[in-house]
Formats: sequence, C-alpha cells, structure tokens
Amino acid sequence: MRGQASNSQQPDFGTYHHSTPRASQKIRQKVKMLFTKVFSNLPFAYDDSLKILDVGCGLGFLSCVCAEYYPKARITGFDTFKHASLKESSLAKTNNNAKTLGFSERIRFQKGDVFSSDYSKGKYDLFVSNLVFHNLARKRINAYEILAHWMMPSSYLVLGDLFFDYKTDFRRLTSHFGNVEKINCFNIGRQYKMLVLSDPKK
Repeated sequence: MRGQASNSQQPDFGTYHHSTPRASQKIRQKVKMLFTKVFSNLPFAYDDSLKILDVGCGLGFLSCVCAEYYPKARITGFDTFKHASLKESSLAKTNNNAKTLGFSERIRFQKGDVFSSDYSKGKYDLFVSNLVFHNLARKRINAYEILAHWMMPSSYLVLGDLFFDYKTDFRRLTSHFGNVEKINCFNIGRQYKMLVLSDPKK
C-alpha cells in the first residue's frame, strides 16, 4: 500500500481470527484488489471529495485502501475494537496505522457499533465494510436495514463478507436496496462474496 510512511515503519493491520499473519496478509492483498476494482467502476472520479464510512473498520486497513484510491476523500471508520475476529485490535493501533501511511489528516476513527450509532446525518457518498457482518449472526439482518437508512439515494455500499446463508442474506438485502450486484471474487474463500448495493429503500 502506497503511503507516506517514514523511518521504514510499516502498518500493523493484525491477524484475522483462525488465521496466521501470513495468511491474513494474503487475504488483505486480495481484498484490496477487489475493492479497488469495484471503486474503478463506481460513478465517482478518483479525485472527488467523497465522504466515506468504513463500517467495522478494525485496524483501519480498508479505510487506508479508500484513502489511497480516493486522495481527496474524507473517511470515518468505526468499530467496537473488542471483537475476537481481529486479534489485539485497538483505537490507538488503528490511528497509528493511518499516521504511519500518511492518511491521518483524512481519516477519523471512533468507537461505536452499527446498533448504537447513527450516521444518517453524515451524508456519506460511499459505505464500505469487509468481514464484519457475519460476526453479528442473526443481528446482521437488522444491520442491513440500518445501513439502508443511513444512506442517501445517491450513496453506494460495497460489502465484502462471508455469507453462510447467502440466499437468506440476498433476499433481505434486496428488500432494503433496489440494486444488488454480485462481484466475481478471487479465491478468498468459498463463502466470501462481494456485493455493490445502491438505491436504498427507506
């Protein structure tokens, strides 16, 4: 990832649950390729001054991917920083990663979760999330509705996740979004899918 890291510092985006540091790094490389491919097909120019919300930002990997691709974007990332899906996550480490890559002036991280927060007034152009919603179990269905409520008619949501019951999730997502597009994925995992959602139904 390009950035303005100095003194040979490197960001530490952590290790996924049930994974190894090397395997986690490989996953992130594939995820970055997927998200940047999707970004290139969205109706935004790379130099648009977008407002982006990273839902369940973890240690800030996806927020930094967004900041790199969209050099004028302002990104907000939020997370509980407590879930076991990403080992040793913390707000301090997340902020340090953005600082190491030179993105700290354009990324703001904060503690929160999708159920106790309200970003509906933020008027975000783009929502992103990766490997978050499957951790919510049945609550993920309610979370989909909340995201649709937060979005503007012109907003887009790029969602990468493990879908263990894809038919159920797809049915629920189409009840909240007018457009649901499935993206062909690299071999991240059999149940990993990436979706681009728009036209939220209020």
